[in-house]
Amino acid sequence: MIRNVIFDFGAVLFDWQPKNIVKRFTTSPDEQALLLREVLHHPDWLSLDRGTMLMAEVIPKFAARTRLSESRMQDFIHHILDNLIVIDETFSLVEELKDKGYRLFYLTNMSSAFFENLNERHQLHSLFEGGLVSGKELVIKPEPDIFNLLAERFMLEPSESLFIDDQPQTSMLQNPSDLMGISSPNRR
Repeated sequence: MIRNVIFDFGAVLFDWQPKNIVKRFTTSPDEQALLLREVLHHPDWLSLDRGTMLMAEVIPKFAARTRLSESRMQDFIHHILDNLIVIDETFSLVEELKDKGYRLFYLTNMSSAFFENLNERHQLHSLFEGGLVSGKELVIKPEPDIFNLLAERFMLEPSESLFIDDQPQTSMLQNPSDLMGISSPNRR
């Protein structure tokens, strides 16, 4: 019987469509492609998610690689945060599950800075019993350690837990904790 429901953030709780984010930031197709390639799809973005680099470290790197000013890059980072918009249907589901007595958690690949911003704006601590942010734990999905850490820290019985993620390879991962998973509709 499912007692615990674990939610990813990007493209599950918050709209995460990188192509649309860059299109809303600039009308230049060249700059859009550059921002996708050299920022959002670059390994340094994963370093942010993993917590091995801080925003203050990557902004100059992003600026140098894209040849955009650091000020423009900071504007882009703020634009990204502003475009992490709540997916109403999922938040309604979270509230419904909470009202029904399910234990709710989050597990997301995200920088600590982004998480703190979202938590402040949306009072996530009032919706969830707890969760893990990769940028704080220095481990990312789909690495098995992050699933094991979640189960251990919150005393979750994997067979009683459901993980909702936008990435089928993550949500259906056969990880050591045998966490059950489903993939939400991909909003990328």
